[in-house]
Amino acid sequence: MKAVRPISALKRHRGFSLIELMVGVGIGLVITLAVFQVLTASEARKRTSTGLNDASQSGNYALYVLDRMLRSAGTGYSQGWATVGGCRLNALLPGGESLPRVGPLPAPFTAIPQAFRLAPVVIFRGASDTGSDVLMVMSGATGYGEVLTNVPAGGVAATQVTLPNTIGYRAGDLVMLASGGECLLSQVDAAKPACAGDPAAPLGTACGPILPLGGTYYTPAGPNLSLATLALQSDVSAFSIGNATTNPPQFGLIGVGADSTLFAHNLLLFNGVNASEPIAEGVRELYAVYGLDTNDDGILDAWQSPTALWDGPALMDGSAASNARLRQIVAVRVGMVLRSSLVERELSPGVPVAPANLPLFSDLPAPNPIIVDLTRAGENRNQRHRTVEITVPLRNFLMRTTS
Repeated sequence: MKAVRPISALKRHRGFSLIELMVGVGIGLVITLAVFQVLTASEARKRTSTGLNDASQSGNYALYVLDRMLRSAGTGYSQGWATVGGCRLNALLPGGESLPRVGPLPAPFTAIPQAFRLAPVVIFRGASDTGSDVLMVMSGATGYGEVLTNVPAGGVAATQVTLPNTIGYRAGDLVMLASGGECLLSQVDAAKPACAGDPAAPLGTACGPILPLGGTYYTPAGPNLSLATLALQSDVSAFSIGNATTNPPQFGLIGVGADSTLFAHNLLLFNGVNASEPIAEGVRELYAVYGLDTNDDGILDAWQSPTALWDGPALMDGSAASNARLRQIVAVRVGMVLRSSLVERELSPGVPVAPANLPLFSDLPAPNPIIVDLTRAGENRNQRHRTVEITVPLRNFLMRTTS
């Protein structure tokens, strides 16, 4: 006969003991903590990657804009450089402004000189409001022959210019009239009828010699040159640089401003607003150097920092020596320091994520390399930094007629 266990003894052997429960809870906490650590590290890496990707995309777009601007530099006048290269620009601009400027340029270009000369590319070292370089790029947009037109003696009048022919000129086109180191910007009047070369012209319509002047950019006199003065000259040249509405030329500045933003400013104020336009964010620094053809054989021979005789104000003094230097520039190398917007934790106590400095142009001979100091005021080394560089040939100057 079997012995019957007491009910109280059976109850004591059901479920988990307190020790077993505590061990299970402890194991669960350890696993939870491990999973949390993995998720935290993964999320941190994802934020870092996202921040760097955003900075890289912004930098790539900035490089695209720079590449497009620089490759077109010199379009429309490179073939006539000996005649119009380095001429001082005179223009009436929308909003009461002019070239040379009446007031200072908008930020971040307030330190740039107010007078400009026709040149494909000029670098102003450390001239932006944040201390980075500023690029000035000039190019036309007509693509019609790229050859200057000689104006016959007495061919300039108050409201018109007489040319051998006006093929290629359309209503609203911007026309540069040059003589004696000065250039006056004018505009073809809207009343000019369509003629040969214009798809809107009836078949067989001939172009006469008269080019009527009028419109927003028309002015009888600029600060340093007038139509009346040109009427007395025998060495006047004319060339189209584009259309103010449908195909505007590119006369602009580009540089880094506040909030690590790359800005551009159109010197001809096509939008009528005297303000700079943000291009890309996350750009902390911008620097550039020239590539020179020193013996006029169309081959890059040396790299030159924009200092001393090669600084912006020196290259734009209008002297024959400066014009000769401008003609040697056949390429530009641009370097930028990009910064992500994410502020990260230190890698370890006292060790930030960014190095103390970053090099640009490190493969070039001295004194071209630049060391960007990330320990200076305003920098945050707990944000990721990255450098990008691009070398752009000035194709219009490489194709120019040699002297």
